Amino acid sequence: MEPLFEAKALYENEYVLYNIYRIERERYKAELIVNDDEEDKTTAPKELFVTKKNGKWHIEDSTFNELGLTLGIEIDAFNNGYGALLGRIGVT
Repeated sequence: MEPLFEAKALYENEYVLYNIYRIERERYKAELIVNDDEEDKTTAPKELFVTKKNGKWHIEDSTFNELGLTLGIEIDAFNNGYGALLGRIGVT
């Protein structure tokens, strides 16, 4: 299965990259991308499953809620197009 895109998120004051895979219509798997040099340095989870229910993102492992919500926002931006997201910046 090919990833949809790479997502970048801040985790414990460092940026980490995840490959995002669509499992079902509103369910996604985020898989950590690490180089051999970085494998022991990060404490970010190797994979996360995020699901969108009733317009809100839910993370299977609640330990990583903030990270999962950030990835969910990136999934929304990917699905809706970055142009649509940028067009809403500054609109209240």
